[in-house]
Amino acid sequence: MKRELTCCGFIPWRKQFVRKMKLTVLLLTFAILSGFASESYSQAARLTLNMEKTTIRDVLKEIESQSEFRFFYSGEINVEKTANVSVQNKNVMETLDQVFNGTDIRYEIYGRQIALLAKQETALPAAMQQVRVVTGKVTDRSGAALPGVTVVVKGTTTGTITDPDGQYSLGSIQSGSVLVFSFIGMRTQEITLGNQLNINVVMEDATFGVDEVIVTGVASGTPKSKIGFAIEKIGSKSLQQVPAVDAGSAIQGKVAGVRITKTSGAPGSGSDIQLRGVKTIFGSSNPLIIIDGVQTELGLSDVNAEDIESIEVLKGAAASSLYGSRAANGVVSIMTKRGSSVSAGEVVVDYRIESGKSFIGFVPSKSLATNRIIQNGAVTNAVDPDRVMDNLYPKVYDHLDQFFNPGGYTTNYLAVKGNSTDSKMSVYASMQSTREQGIVQMVDGNTRNNFKVNMDYQISEKWTLTTSNLFSQSKSDDRAAGAFSRLLDSDPDADLLTPNADGSPYKININKIKSTSANPLYEIANTINKSNSQKLISYTGLRFFPVDYLLFEGSYGTTRTTGEGFSLSPKGKLRTDLTEDNGYISRSQWNAKEEIVTIEGSFFKKFGDFNTRLKAQYLYESSVNSNLWAGGNDLGVRGFGVTSVNLSANQSTSSAIYKSIAYNYASIAAVDYKDKYIVDALIRRDASSLFGADVRWQTFYRVSGAWRINEDLNLKGVEEWKLRASYGVAGLRPPFEAQYEVFSLTNGVAGNMETLGNTNLKPSFSKELEVGTDIYFLNRFNFSFSYSDAKNTDQILKVPISPLSGAAFQWQNAGTIKSTAFEASLGYNVIKRKDLTWDVTFLFDRIRQKITKLNATPYMLNGTRFRIEEGIDFGVLYLDKFARSLGDVENQVPAGRTVDEWFVVNNQGFVVERASIGTINEKPVKIKDDKGNIAALPAANFNPDFNMNFTSTLSWKNLTVYALATWQQGGQVYNHSVRYTTEPKLLDQSGLPWNAVKPMGYYENNGQTGGILGWDNDVLAFDASFLKLRELSLSYDIKPASMEKYLSNIRLSVIGRNLLTLTRYPGFDPETGRNEPSKGVDSNAFRFDSNDSYPIYRMFSGSLAITF
Repeated sequence: MKRELTCCGFIPWRKQFVRKMKLTVLLLTFAILSGFASESYSQAARLTLNMEKTTIRDVLKEIESQSEFRFFYSGEINVEKTANVSVQNKNVMETLDQVFNGTDIRYEIYGRQIALLAKQETALPAAMQQVRVVTGKVTDRSGAALPGVTVVVKGTTTGTITDPDGQYSLGSIQSGSVLVFSFIGMRTQEITLGNQLNINVVMEDATFGVDEVIVTGVASGTPKSKIGFAIEKIGSKSLQQVPAVDAGSAIQGKVAGVRITKTSGAPGSGSDIQLRGVKTIFGSSNPLIIIDGVQTELGLSDVNAEDIESIEVLKGAAASSLYGSRAANGVVSIMTKRGSSVSAGEVVVDYRIESGKSFIGFVPSKSLATNRIIQNGAVTNAVDPDRVMDNLYPKVYDHLDQFFNPGGYTTNYLAVKGNSTDSKMSVYASMQSTREQGIVQMVDGNTRNNFKVNMDYQISEKWTLTTSNLFSQSKSDDRAAGAFSRLLDSDPDADLLTPNADGSPYKININKIKSTSANPLYEIANTINKSNSQKLISYTGLRFFPVDYLLFEGSYGTTRTTGEGFSLSPKGKLRTDLTEDNGYISRSQWNAKEEIVTIEGSFFKKFGDFNTRLKAQYLYESSVNSNLWAGGNDLGVRGFGVTSVNLSANQSTSSAIYKSIAYNYASIAAVDYKDKYIVDALIRRDASSLFGADVRWQTFYRVSGAWRINEDLNLKGVEEWKLRASYGVAGLRPPFEAQYEVFSLTNGVAGNMETLGNTNLKPSFSKELEVGTDIYFLNRFNFSFSYSDAKNTDQILKVPISPLSGAAFQWQNAGTIKSTAFEASLGYNVIKRKDLTWDVTFLFDRIRQKITKLNATPYMLNGTRFRIEEGIDFGVLYLDKFARSLGDVENQVPAGRTVDEWFVVNNQGFVVERASIGTINEKPVKIKDDKGNIAALPAANFNPDFNMNFTSTLSWKNLTVYALATWQQGGQVYNHSVRYTTEPKLLDQSGLPWNAVKPMGYYENNGQTGGILGWDNDVLAFDASFLKLRELSLSYDIKPASMEKYLSNIRLSVIGRNLLTLTRYPGFDPETGRNEPSKGVDSNAFRFDSNDSYPIYRMFSGSLAITF
């Protein structure tokens, strides 16, 4: 026997995992495609008969006794004929083919009912025409199930309502009856019953933009008009106009009160999402993510936007209170596509390819002049005595062209949706591959492969199984990290493409001013920095309907991530002094596993004029995270083949593992009277191992109410008007280590206690009052307004404590941050004709946040000027301020002199010493306190005055034009990168009159005592207002009539992303931020333009989408 052996007798578990996942997805996809080639029960049911010279009637009775099939036929069919049949474990079609062979009888199968017809007949038997059982499913236009839809036989009292899965069943219905489907906010539909036994219905909105069904945070699927708090839903139509690269980007600009900032512009990077402002002083403002019922905190960068059917955004504490201590930052819930969205017996195949290029947008300019002496056409190292940068460079190089490269972008997407003929089994399966190179020479960027399988199976009338599975694999080339700071460091006259003396590409020491800064292209070409990761998100649920008003459900959800990183700077790589480096290597691994088990029961029943929905829920959560890192320098081997840290001489390692569990109970009661007065209440109890041992159990809750005014008052032109109010409490959990005593560790030996434990550490709480209104009028407009007032109490902060405790710090519930938000949206159906429609939407938000309580000494976030102090806005930088008036410097005047004698305001508006005007010593003066120390003063506020977003969708016949634009007014960004740019444009004095030029010392970056490029000063805080065209697409749909049997639609599109930004901000992009987890802030809170950040770029592409 031939066997294949791998090294050490095993395959590394990670490779096994990936291979198994790929194989599983492949087999599932094959099984799905194969399964839809036949009918569900008719294929599955097996028969065994051995009957000779028996009447057809007796054969049919025997088949009915062995199966769930029932036969219908008219008197025209002679069932007294004799037949011979001998089958062993055959399906019904094979059996009936043998029975009716040689007769004039044919059959048609309708689920479990079989009609016998004469071969020339087209009408069904009278028994089937007259009385039958009709079943089906009711969904909205996005494919989401609609529970609570009323289904009645017109003119009778016979009727029912759909269950939580949108399913219904009506018995004893005569042929020719008219079924009436009605639902709040939806157009009533009437369907005449012909030969159908299964009728699926897609309900349409009654008014423009009204009444999507919400499934997140509520007792069961609920129309938006019957919810007492704000929840926004983004449908697939909006999402697919310009399919985003990832799910996080798909939300941007589509919901008021939502702020999304890329953590980096690098391909494959994630986004920080902030809903309705900051809820925490220390920690991330990212919301809880739910993907097909799986709660996770691992982000959205791996989720394919083309798989998404809808996104629900829960911004407030009332909306998110069902998720307790994980949800003060809000919730983003993603529902992916399912096979149940297509008709019974239908299979739909979608293929889409998009390909394009990425381009750098605005690049900060460098100076065209220097203060160094130029002789014989060459720049020397000697500084001009006047120190003014007005000597034009003989030659400067276009670093934009040399460093940046229009990288390719390609994505391929293939999906299959199918539904069995009896609608008992449906499947959605997709595969997607995306490659995004980015904009840097020689860097490969990111590659991502996704596999998705969703299945729903109705085991019986009472049992339903559902499962959703996503496997994602990504690889990143991270060599651009650090390259941007080296690019900004490059001299304006440095040629990045100059070869080394030996002819090898990219001379390392190209700079004279910052001679220790290496050529960024040399570093990219001579290093390795890469990472890869795999993620599995899986959900499996089992539903049991004992009666039509009661549902029990159990589910298991898990998110599993594993990844590794590798970096190498090989031995022999040159330093800028042309000596050889000894080399460096590092490797890292990380694993994360989240698991949630849910058991819940729901009750939904109408009592007279009261509709009731009740839900009780139990959740168990488990989370395990681990990481391992090892690195070393002074490599023993040259070249790029080094892969082991053991080949380095000086090694260091670190590792960590974190585990937490939680038990949670929740119950919801929602009642409405005559569909117009709505009341909802919720309570949840959480016990988490992250809470202090003495406060393990914590309570979260909400109450809400709504009044649908138009149900009481007949208001002409108003289709829907609702007033709503809610109060809710949600929370955030402490960091893993916060409740414990933490000691320093050196070489395995414990040292001093650094942090004192706290057994009374609670979660933080967001306690929010929200009021608002939603109105739909003139069948063209929809308007929503929300006001939110949130007190975010018990902030979890690491505060200094008395040394007598034995430690310097302790995590405490030590503060409150108050946030208020005004949000508004207006949708307008400008034109609605048969061949021409135009829809526009305007979104507005204004958010304010202030620290109202701080049980600690005011402080700056570690290493920043981000001020934390009671009574000030959250998001304020305290910077050194240059004096602009003589009153600012009165305390700096020498004794015996007046302020006018000693200081003067120069022609740039800064206070300088009068004696220095026009000399090489002229320099702006900073404001100081009375002790002579430079004073840190409030100088920059990151919070914008307001944000607006605008979308437009114009369709004429088969042509669609879509645009999304954003306007941010106010707010500031601290431009840190200009301080580390060699000779930025700011310094260029060429062409200025003699009395306007300033010496280099006026600008120099020389610490706190330097010029206007010195440390942390207010000149570097810039207005971040901008107007940005985020998305633009032009699409044309082709519906080939000659091929309609095979092709449903072909869509051709031209797409642009991040196309144009109008701003006065001098950096790469005003919509930038710095993610600093160790400092407790993310990029939405910390608007900091770093010199080593990968800039956000533009993308132009074309796409072809085909639906079969």
